[in-house]
Amino acid sequence: MKRLLLALALALPTCCLLAQHIAIVDMERVLANHPNTPNDRKTLETTLATYTEERDKLRADIERQAADLEKQVQEARNPMIAPAKAEELRKAAEAAAKALDEAQRLAESRMAERSRTLTEMERSFVNRTSMEIQKTIDAYAKEKGLDLVLYANVVPFAKDGLDITDAIITRCGGTPPKRDTAKDGAALPPPATLKAPTLPPADEPAK
Repeated sequence: MKRLLLALALALPTCCLLAQHIAIVDMERVLANHPNTPNDRKTLETTLATYTEERDKLRADIERQAADLEKQVQEARNPMIAPAKAEELRKAAEAAAKALDEAQRLAESRMAERSRTLTEMERSFVNRTSMEIQKTIDAYAKEKGLDLVLYANVVPFAKDGLDITDAIITRCGGTPPKRDTAKDGAALPPPATLKAPTLPPADEPAK
């Protein structure tokens, strides 16, 4: 029994010391409040607005072509015109229909490419800032003599004093949000919420 108590007595200081060298950090909150985030988000929003304008112009052009095609079809069906003229209008309508299909295909392809561009842009921004944050965490951990830094979202419990999120935000040049004015300390939502525009089928009316 005495040996067991002695072993526990020797082990407890070591465990306590180890606990003091562990910290947690909320990467999402650091990313949301990093100085890069406002400009990155603005860039994404500006790009999205440009792509949305482009989508709307493509949609309007396709709708115009569809309306012209409908007129051509109606003219070709007019029983009052000569057969030769009707055949000419029918061929013109067929050509217009093919042109409309091609315009629709190109528009959808272009909007898909714009969507990929936005996704890659966002990923690039997040990766760049995440790497900067990681370097800051590494430097902070070495300076404070930390042995281990864990992500807050994978830690079910941590006592007060182990969270270094606000310190990392400050080290990155950001301003920690007030806990009573921002849920979970996040003043800005991550740019991942942005969605790329998609072009509807040509026969779908504009909204």
